[in-house]
Amino acid sequence: MAPMKGLTVFIADLRKCRSHEEEERRVNKELANIRTKFKEPNINGYNRKKYVCKLLYMSLLGYEVNFGHREAVELINSTKYSEKQIGYLAVSLLMEEDSGYMKTVLNFLRRDLHNGNECNACLALNAISNICTREMAEGLTQDIVVQLLSPSASMFVKKKAALCLLRLLRKFPDSVNAHQWAGRVVPYLGHRDIGVTQSVVSLVTGLAQQFPEETRKAASFAVRRLKSLVIDNEYAIDYVYYKVPAPWLQIKLLRLLQYYPAPESPEVRSILLSILRHIIDVSQDTPRELQQMNAQYSILFEAINLGIHLDVDQGLMQECAVVLGRFITSRETNVRYLGLETMAHLAAYIDNLDSIKSHQAVIIQSLRDRDVSVRRRALDLLYSMCDVSSAKVVVSELLRHMAIADVALREEMALKVAILTEKFATEYSWYVDVMMRLVSLAGDHMGDEVWHRIVQVILGNEELQVYACKISLQTLKAPVCHESAFKVSAYVLGEFGHLIANASDSAPIDQLKALQSKMTSTSMSARAVALTTVGKFINLFPEIKTLCLRVLDRYRGALDAELQQRACEYYALGTLESDDLLPTVFEEMPPFPERQSALMSRLLKRESDTEDQRTWIYGGRDMNRDRRGLATGTASSGKEGSNQDPASTEAPSTPTNANTAALLVGAEPAAEKQNAADDTQPEDEMPMDESVAKSRRHYARLLWENDGILYDGDEIQVGLVAQYKPPAGRIGVFLGNKAKAPIYNISIQATPSDTSKLTIQPATGQDTLPETLMPLAQARIFFDTNCLQVFTSAPLLRITYTVAGAPTVSELQLPVTVAHFMDPVTISVSDFFARWKQLGDTGIGESQNVLKSAFLSTDSAALEWLRSVVGGMGFALIHGADPDPNNIVGVGIATTQAGRFGCLLRVEPKPSHGLTRVTVRATNADVAQSAGSNIKMVFESR
Repeated sequence: MAPMKGLTVFIADLRKCRSHEEEERRVNKELANIRTKFKEPNINGYNRKKYVCKLLYMSLLGYEVNFGHREAVELINSTKYSEKQIGYLAVSLLMEEDSGYMKTVLNFLRRDLHNGNECNACLALNAISNICTREMAEGLTQDIVVQLLSPSASMFVKKKAALCLLRLLRKFPDSVNAHQWAGRVVPYLGHRDIGVTQSVVSLVTGLAQQFPEETRKAASFAVRRLKSLVIDNEYAIDYVYYKVPAPWLQIKLLRLLQYYPAPESPEVRSILLSILRHIIDVSQDTPRELQQMNAQYSILFEAINLGIHLDVDQGLMQECAVVLGRFITSRETNVRYLGLETMAHLAAYIDNLDSIKSHQAVIIQSLRDRDVSVRRRALDLLYSMCDVSSAKVVVSELLRHMAIADVALREEMALKVAILTEKFATEYSWYVDVMMRLVSLAGDHMGDEVWHRIVQVILGNEELQVYACKISLQTLKAPVCHESAFKVSAYVLGEFGHLIANASDSAPIDQLKALQSKMTSTSMSARAVALTTVGKFINLFPEIKTLCLRVLDRYRGALDAELQQRACEYYALGTLESDDLLPTVFEEMPPFPERQSALMSRLLKRESDTEDQRTWIYGGRDMNRDRRGLATGTASSGKEGSNQDPASTEAPSTPTNANTAALLVGAEPAAEKQNAADDTQPEDEMPMDESVAKSRRHYARLLWENDGILYDGDEIQVGLVAQYKPPAGRIGVFLGNKAKAPIYNISIQATPSDTSKLTIQPATGQDTLPETLMPLAQARIFFDTNCLQVFTSAPLLRITYTVAGAPTVSELQLPVTVAHFMDPVTISVSDFFARWKQLGDTGIGESQNVLKSAFLSTDSAALEWLRSVVGGMGFALIHGADPDPNNIVGVGIATTQAGRFGCLLRVEPKPSHGLTRVTVRATNADVAQSAGSNIKMVFESR
């Protein structure tokens, strides 16, 4: 952007101001000038941009700017990039959510998303992420999803679209209807562009925390992508960071897998274990460069977290404990921090804590680390690794350290000491001693929950009550008594003081004097507790009734309403002629019912305020067992009766088609033109018209992806989205107006070639097509389809409309064939080859093609793309079935109402020769031919 002289001079003037008053005068003068300029009818785009920039600068300095919104919106409508950029920036910073211009901005955002200009689309996505209103979430989510899933969108736009969806999901999860499109985003984890994959992983991680059922297939895609990066070394050299391939993508994939249970398939579990072990083995070599060390260690810590979460190999966990023991003694603060945090995670799941306890001295020493974040993680680890055998040592160390601990850390430390003491106490005296010492040391830094919990525990355990009374009396007689300790002591003596009344130095008069000696120096809330204790003394000890009434009488004139009310009511009860009411009112409190400790609730609330939901909590294996069971049950719940392995690749409901030489039967004239060619040139080598070739690429992509563009012409654009539950399916057709004039008389019809084998009819309950479709607007219609029998010809999509007075008819073949109604099925390797040989011997149905594939030797991600194609066509990949790791083996079942037909696939790529052999065998010849033709067309269009 070229510098604007007026803006530069204005900023220079403000910097020359020597006082705030002088600066304010200059700002007010400029504001008045801008108001005047905005009233001019013929202000040009350059000046409008300059004045809006001045408003932005003044707003950033803290001055209130409440005008210029219309000019900012007009800049958005500009065709110049620099003006549109400033317009979006101004709307993001100056405009309120309830502004009257927001609907206009919403329309401009939608237009820029769909006008085909990459720069404009990126500006719109940035603005949506920054402004992020509920109206945008409700109105633009589907448009952003289209940009992410559109085959014609650039990689840069796809990345921004994924991150924009994540922003909307986090802020308005109930407004983005994520359950409708979450499953369609998951296959993009296998996208050939690592940058797009990295953005999509962040989005899927956010989706997995709220919609685990819709994203359950993400685990299999993540495992395959990790294997290609870590084991197969399939990545572009541009994404290698200090000899570490795509470290950020590896970290995100490992973190994503922590939101899913361990895979049930032994093969997938074996692959995952091999990935984790490979990462751990690589980390044993000390990196020479700091950047490489940071990248490797970040991946290692996330891999250990995943291994702990999966809990598939206790031997691996013990090995992780040894590795982490080395890290918590590192000189690097960040490494120590991550080592302590990951070891706390390990302590939350490991069966035997001995390997962690061997580092107990180092962990305790970390409580004195100069970095507060390291001290906090050391506290978390001690809390998680504590058990009955180590409780006394850990609690005593924490109490000893509490006196010198940071103020910000004392409350959390007090909560954890209280929880550990209650949880692992084996002696009543130890529990009371520790808790009374705790409230004395940290009473100022913790809430009332701690002393409330102490009272609850004492009320529920008769064995504690006598000893607690003795310690309470000693606490009141001590020279210094903390207020929280005073409350506990007063409450306990009021309930159980009669249990020690016959002991020496514990007579009722001694208890009352000890209570009185500390009352005057406590707060109003503590005195209120003490007055209740005095009232209970009247009931427990009639011999000191007169003294107790004297104390109550002194507070009947207290200024505090609570103290006054208590004193008056207790005094009235104590002076009644009859003593029948007194025992009823001051009856001993019953034990509290069993429920979750308020201390635990408070601690969990403190630890839950994070952006991403944690898959574990501090506190050891017992506290995480129920949490794991709940997560596993949620994430693994699928369709009832499904025999599909969770880690197998299921087709994302993508339409397929048999041999289709002409994609457009009667489309626009531009699609029928042929390039001039030499008459002697062979027909199969004649260059194809560009529009036809483009349509073939669109069609081929829809053979293995469930949505995309079917046709992109000068006047209309036809998009397709499909979802299949064999033998049924639903197809959505989207018609966009690319013409400069409105479109009228729109009709969209789908006709099968044989209605006895395939039915297609408009879905019920949907809106009718609009009578008029304005430029850049879109209409949609859904069709329900049902596969009755195996069919060989694709259905026809007929679109008629009128534009500029001229009626037009476009006929397109829908990418729908019998291969579309295929369910992925996982079988064992032995069963596959037995079935493969059986189908080969019978010769029922086989299709074999040797396809040119020069891209295999030039594109490092080609093999991963090929696996995605096979998975997208409805085949479950059988890993390890073929001796050659590059070969792909898949199994699926084509389902019709008349029956089900098994289909086996074997793809044998030879990068050195630039050839690939594709063999399909099925129990029906038409099914085999359909699947083989689909793959052939995909290869030819690449």
